[in-house]
Amino acid sequence: MAIQEHLWEFPHDMQLKVMGAIDSPLEAALIEILNTHLEDFDADKHLNSKPSSKGTFISFTAKVTMRNREQVEAIYKALSDSPHVKVTL
Repeated sequence: MAIQEHLWEFPHDMQLKVMGAIDSPLEAALIEILNTHLEDFDADKHLNSKPSSKGTFISFTAKVTMRNREQVEAIYKALSDSPHVKVTL
């Protein structure tokens, strides 16, 4: 994924949505990834979850502040590499 920096202003506040199977350790994996790449991420304040209507999947929405293009790319790469993440928006 290539971020065109001239289209983004940094720091950039955004909501990151991640989805996966409800029975996977997705929440722990997501928190670990965000804590690795964001020095000020507080999961208790900035992470919400919602199960799917059939209870098969779960989505997490994280309110994050991205500092630069490299940070955005590193987070999306780590999420796409995680076997627990099915979709990232």
